[in-house]
Amino acid sequence: MYAARCEDAERRCSSGGALSASTAAGADTAKVKQSPPLLLLSKPSAYGHHHSLIGRAHDAAADIHQSTGATLAVALLGAGAAVFLAATTWRAVAATNRRSATSPLIGLQILGLTVALIALAYEVRVGSWVTTADPVVLGWFADHRSEWVTGPAIAITDAGGPVGTVLMAVVLGALLSGRARSLVPGLILLGTVGVAAAVSTVTKAVVGRSRPPIVSQVLVETDHSFPSGHVTGAMVLFTMVAVILGYGSPAARRGLLLVAAFTVTVMVALTRIYLGEHWLTDVIGGILLGGLAALIGSELYGIWTRRASDRLHSVVEVDPPHAVGATDAATTGRAA
Repeated sequence: MYAARCEDAERRCSSGGALSASTAAGADTAKVKQSPPLLLLSKPSAYGHHHSLIGRAHDAAADIHQSTGATLAVALLGAGAAVFLAATTWRAVAATNRRSATSPLIGLQILGLTVALIALAYEVRVGSWVTTADPVVLGWFADHRSEWVTGPAIAITDAGGPVGTVLMAVVLGALLSGRARSLVPGLILLGTVGVAAAVSTVTKAVVGRSRPPIVSQVLVETDHSFPSGHVTGAMVLFTMVAVILGYGSPAARRGLLLVAAFTVTVMVALTRIYLGEHWLTDVIGGILLGGLAALIGSELYGIWTRRASDRLHSVVEVDPPHAVGATDAATTGRAA
């Protein structure tokens, strides 16, 4: 199956159909804008001129309303990103004291990513200037395809599909649970990945964005486009694994694991654009959604770990006095 997909991709590339996607993407820029046109009063009648003026007024009002909403969404997108980055930096500084209260910072991180994701989804829905770079980026990747890159790109995108993501989540979850001698890490990983996938599916239906034009796609897909499910899955899965493996480790090791997870996610994102399956803002949306899910899942894992550690400490603190008392009683009995 994989060989057949590669051969089909090579035929599409060699025929020039896929490589002409820059032209198609440029001509298809209007498809980025998904909002339906407003039905205006323009029917000629005895009051045709009045109706035309009313229609124009409605059109102008709709344009102003959409422009205002898009501007507000851009502001919220920037504000959300700024809040997330500020909270992340503050939390990294506060992490030197493990017992310091970081719950407000985690809340700010979640709030920032949520606002940014919703704002970006709105921008994509109405087709604002934020999506202007989408056809340009898509066309550049399509014009720079080559056979030696297309094969590995297909392999990566196949591995990061729904089936591949579920299999990796099950295997990695089992390994993490075995490492911790508890089912909880694996269940948290699987639950987080599953919830992220469900939210991605719902968001696709709500936003209703079309895929890039078929002529630009190496592997033809026709379902909704925003956000990228592949990127969402990669982001949440590998970030969660990095967090669980690095929990309690030195900051350098945690940082290295997170960088590795993000690098894999970026590779998946690039293959999705390279193969013509997604717009640039689709993969950005996938990163935001996957990061949001991973942030929530990581906090759940942290809560479980801290509670398990507290229970262990309470047992250690309670047991020694009993052990000492039993030892003293035994010693007294032998002496008698």
